[in-house]
Amino acid sequence: MLVKGLTETRDVVVVGAGIAGCMAAATIALKSNGKVDVLLLDRNTPSEVGKKNTLGWVCGDAVGEHHIKYVHERTGLSYGLPEMENHVTAVYVFSPDMKVRVPFEGPGFVLDRPKFGRKLLDDALKAGVDYRGNVQATGLIAESGKIVGLEGQTAGTGANEQFEIRTKLIIDTSGMSTKLRRNLPIPSYIEKDIDKDDVEPTARLNARLRDGVEVETSHCDIYLDQEKAPGGYLWLFPKAGDKVNIGLGIQQKRTHKPLNALLKDWIATDPRFQEMQPLSDDSNLSGAWQVSVRHQNDCLVANGYMVCGDAAWFPNPISAGGIGPGLIGGVMAGETAVRAMEANDFTEKQLWQYNVDFVQHYGNKTAGLEAFRLYLQTLNNSEINYGMRHFLSAKEATGMSLGEMPELSPVQKLTKLFQGLGSYRAFRGLLYTMDKMKKLNQLYQDYPKEPSGFEAWKRQVDSILQDVRMRFN
Repeated sequence: MLVKGLTETRDVVVVGAGIAGCMAAATIALKSNGKVDVLLLDRNTPSEVGKKNTLGWVCGDAVGEHHIKYVHERTGLSYGLPEMENHVTAVYVFSPDMKVRVPFEGPGFVLDRPKFGRKLLDDALKAGVDYRGNVQATGLIAESGKIVGLEGQTAGTGANEQFEIRTKLIIDTSGMSTKLRRNLPIPSYIEKDIDKDDVEPTARLNARLRDGVEVETSHCDIYLDQEKAPGGYLWLFPKAGDKVNIGLGIQQKRTHKPLNALLKDWIATDPRFQEMQPLSDDSNLSGAWQVSVRHQNDCLVANGYMVCGDAAWFPNPISAGGIGPGLIGGVMAGETAVRAMEANDFTEKQLWQYNVDFVQHYGNKTAGLEAFRLYLQTLNNSEINYGMRHFLSAKEATGMSLGEMPELSPVQKLTKLFQGLGSYRAFRGLLYTMDKMKKLNQLYQDYPKEPSGFEAWKRQVDSILQDVRMRFN
């Protein structure tokens, strides 16, 4: 039974109190010195803020140190124990035959995800944000081509109450499949839907290893194996010597085997995991979740509306890591909202700087990484083994993971070609992909500074990515 409630008015409403939502709300409150009235809505209670489903905070729990530093520099917020369980100095990527180990990224942290979510919310509350849990946003309200509010309902015990909130700006951080973005009722450059091939299922569990077994705590491990994790990878992120977050992500169309069965197969064949005990700290159970693995939505704003975090497809197309970009995107969205409040202007043009800021700081590499993912998913284990030994040095691989393009001279190309006669298809695919990545990176350096230049620019991006998809699908 639904009961009609009262209409209220707020300056800014943030929908979804995950990482991006809490960060956006806290940034607005901090940067405006509490002068902006910010309401943060979520379906969870404060003690379970950011919980993705009934199984908990299904996540790899890892974040790069540079993202944490960015938040501190821009907001003054900082983190430590107990929400940050372990500090690592590198991420190692292993070939399927385990004979090659390449460092891909720099230092970072493995989080206690429930505690990290509560710390983000606590920071927002201390800054003056108003939090309301057990509610669900059901739709946006539009007038004269702009968003002016939202409709929702409570989800508590007894009768569910409908409500309406009028606001100057809505920041949508309510997840990859948010109905607010999909049903956006005004003209906009925001893409509403995501292709099913750009979504990958993931599964993970937190576990305590059996007595006498420990893992190295100084680095996170990623394992490429097209048999154990088709079209994706396996991971081991250490929380302590005897405590790990392990999991895998796959390309669904590459296998008919259930995700959990693949995870069980890996556990059964790795001696480190024998007799380990799954953990459920803070009701954070073993579970599965779907993650976007494409470049971010190329437009993040409309009149009176912004998207951020998973709702804007921020996770890295290669690693599917979404915590870092969610944090920096939340800060940028919050800073943009404060500027809009100061100008009393919530139009697409006023909000456009958020697009520019995110592309310049992070998003300029993600379309290229999407192209690289499409190439990688065509390779078999022997090609990956060979490629990691011969095609790319550690320096080149690290550069590609950061969206940089290594330059191969004609002599180097010929040398590598002759070395790789047994993997000629894979080598040609790599050269093709590197060329497309370079072109995409150049395009994003010229991201339009205002809406009028967007459509022509977007056609070029879409054309290149379509060519890559046609080649590798």
